[in-house]
Amino acid sequence: MTLFVSLALLLTVLVLVPVLLPLLRPCMVRTAGREALNVALFQERRDELAQELAEDAISAEQYEAARLELERDLLLNAGAEEPGEQGPARTLAAIVGVGVPLLAALLYLQLGAPDFVDPPAPAQHPAGSGMDMAALTQQLAKRLEQSPGDVQGWMLLGRSLVMQKRYQEAAETYERALERAGGHPDLLTDYAEMLALQQGSMRGKARELVERALRLDPDAQGALWLAGVAAFEEADYTAAISHWQQLQKQLPEEGDTAALLRDNLNEARARLGEPQPLAEAAAMLRLHITLAPALAARAQPDQVLFIMARPPEGGMPIAALRRQVRDLPLKIVLDDSAALGAGRSLGDFKRVEVVARISRSGNAAAASGDLEGSVLVDPRQVEPVEILIGKVRE
Repeated sequence: MTLFVSLALLLTVLVLVPVLLPLLRPCMVRTAGREALNVALFQERRDELAQELAEDAISAEQYEAARLELERDLLLNAGAEEPGEQGPARTLAAIVGVGVPLLAALLYLQLGAPDFVDPPAPAQHPAGSGMDMAALTQQLAKRLEQSPGDVQGWMLLGRSLVMQKRYQEAAETYERALERAGGHPDLLTDYAEMLALQQGSMRGKARELVERALRLDPDAQGALWLAGVAAFEEADYTAAISHWQQLQKQLPEEGDTAALLRDNLNEARARLGEPQPLAEAAAMLRLHITLAPALAARAQPDQVLFIMARPPEGGMPIAALRRQVRDLPLKIVLDDSAALGAGRSLGDFKRVEVVARISRSGNAAAASGDLEGSVLVDPRQVEPVEILIGKVRE
């Protein structure tokens, strides 16, 4: 089962990472130190999750979902490059991102029948080999013969074939899925996405599939996104705005998807000559960090001070800085110039947790005996944020 989960995650991440990230926006320069910080912070949160599981603070299902999300964040942040002169290709990025393959695969693992795959013995199929991928794809295809109504299974099979560049087989799989599982909106959208990626546009059959999906479910999120892309390609900006606004009503206000959708809407409105909305206030935290006098004797001037902002629910930090204890008390600005990876901004969140930690070991990963303080704030607030380093980590 572990191998199957790994394969599903690997397939979707490998499809999205090299294609979607360069298209969304220019990336920031990544140094070797920043990369090491990313990894250390990932290890810290992973250890925290394990501790919460051991203390029964979270269930095994919650632990697994959080761990997979954490690994996805690390992978998405692993390949940023220095920005170039070319702007973001939002239209193609929308085509790539609409399927949300990772979420569909995880949904299948949670709601489908995850017991259909028995992990092969390591001696027969070394982990990560081409034989593993082909074997698992074949096992999935056989299972679907017995469960032809498993929509998520068909979608996962189609994506697996695309990953292996077996495009003709993937197309045949989607056709067979539509015959056996019926005209499901998600299947139609997935099929349309594959065709659009191959031909570089939403014209022809890809658009017909999306229109079929919307006839079945006018609120289908993936189909609404692709329908907007198709209309935008035909310079029908009014229709594109209509589709995307209908989708916008269903999405949370935060996150990369919502930000990309707002950018697309603004661009479509600009093509129509409509006035653009005022830019939102930039996310910039003005921090004032102090060390509690009672703990001053436990800190050395050359010890490292890590300052980071992360989502309140946990996960990889959004931005981080590194200073020393000798800099305290410290007034400093934390903004997107300190972001740890492309595609994530402080402005994407209504609330963030800002943590200031003095590390005894010099590593970003938290350890027993570290001194720290934290506070939940709105990243757009104008007032300075006071953080008192006043507790010892157990």
